[in-house]
Amino acid sequence: FRACKDYWGGKLKDLIKGRITADKFGRLVVRPDSGDPATIVTQVLKILLEQFKEDVTETATGHKLLPDYIRVIQGDGVDWESIPKILEKLDEEKIAADNIGFGSGGSLLQKLNRDTFKCAFKCAEIVVNGQARDVFKDPITDKGKASKKGRLTLQKAEDAAHFSEEDKYKPRAGENGVPGGTGFLHYSPCGTYVTIASGKGDPNKDVLEFVYRNGELLKDQSLEEIRKRADIPDGPFTAAA
Repeated sequence: FRACKDYWGGKLKDLIKGRITADKFGRLVVRPDSGDPATIVTQVLKILLEQFKEDVTETATGHKLLPDYIRVIQGDGVDWESIPKILEKLDEEKIAADNIGFGSGGSLLQKLNRDTFKCAFKCAEIVVNGQARDVFKDPITDKGKASKKGRLTLQKAEDAAHFSEEDKYKPRAGENGVPGGTGFLHYSPCGTYVTIASGKGDPNKDVLEFVYRNGELLKDQSLEEIRKRADIPDGPFTAAA
């Protein structure tokens, strides 16, 4: 929302408006993410329609249409059920359907994807001028997608016994809460392991091993080895062997 209002609709507005000239055609396509698709798309379009209102037009059916130099594409949570809901919401708000395009992959076939097991790879730390900085994702519209901050170590729970109760991770409390939440101890559901964030863990006690780092393969493993390690007692790969 901030990017739509303050950046694209503010600081960068003149650059975006200048993408279409007599001899060139350029278009900024905004892609919202996380949260209820119908709600998020509508909110984003309302902001853009307000920020670029001097060039907004009205269709023959009385719906508001963004100028050609900016559009929206929705690619999160898109399937045959959500698309009609998004379009119905836009119609209620008198926002033209031509403002948006849709992108959908596996959801057209089935709903088995990385979100099934909440599996995602996120940038957690960057180094700027020799100084490490925590990086994290914490969408206001979807608490389930908050990521861990900074340099991480996965350790046995007993390794964190010297930390206090205040050091346990707590999610952001509402829109005005601390971005990324507070605390740096992320315990596993079983309580056996803890991910210690923000570089506060002990790398010497990290149970994870480097496999690939800075373009170099440090540990080569066969598919058979990986299957055996991932298998469960009397599981499919054990039976096959």
